[in-house]
Amino acid sequence: MPHKHFDERLTDLERRLLAMSHKVESLVEDSVAMVMGKGDATIDEIYAADDAIDEEEVGIEEGVIELLALHQPMASDLRLLVTMLKVNTDLERIGDHAVNIAEAAVRLRESTDRPPRPPELEEMSRIARQMLRRALDALVHRNAEEAVAVMAEDDRVDGLHESVFRVMLTHMLEGSLTACLQVILISRNIERIADLATNISEDVIFMVRGTTVRHGGAEAAAGTD
Repeated sequence: MPHKHFDERLTDLERRLLAMSHKVESLVEDSVAMVMGKGDATIDEIYAADDAIDEEEVGIEEGVIELLALHQPMASDLRLLVTMLKVNTDLERIGDHAVNIAEAAVRLRESTDRPPRPPELEEMSRIARQMLRRALDALVHRNAEEAVAVMAEDDRVDGLHESVFRVMLTHMLEGSLTACLQVILISRNIERIADLATNISEDVIFMVRGTTVRHGGAEAAAGTD
């Protein structure tokens, strides 16, 4: 494959991945809005958006594998393609978690014994969405420092998730079992979105610096050159 054609295909795949990331961000926003009683997205619209993301994930994966097989890129191009493949998968998984959130929001809305919504839930959703946005910005701008900063936020979301869990356990003792389980499920899926934003940030660091920081946490990432 001529190198010019390779560059054109690579640029097109980057563009498609960026467009997919915008769709995923919108899906997360719409799902969280359903939890907070805001927005006007329906569950059918959530499903349709997720189906479109799934289809694009397959197309991007096939495009990346084709470039890897036909061109056998080296160094930075290889790291970019590997990163795109991993981020593509993480974005699709974030879409799945957004669907889980929306479905739980519908069940919660239909419940007759809804507990008060813990303020930690809104705070952790705000941080998780911000992490996702910043991780994707770091990917676009090849900014490893921003990626490290995103990783440092993950512990805050974990702590808020634990707080939501404890609050809901208290309400369960008062008889709001089904509704409390939905809140815990929503919180867990938001926490997983933050984890996947962290994964994307780790992949950005690998792409930019050629250093693997997965499992080492934000401190390991900050210590890389």
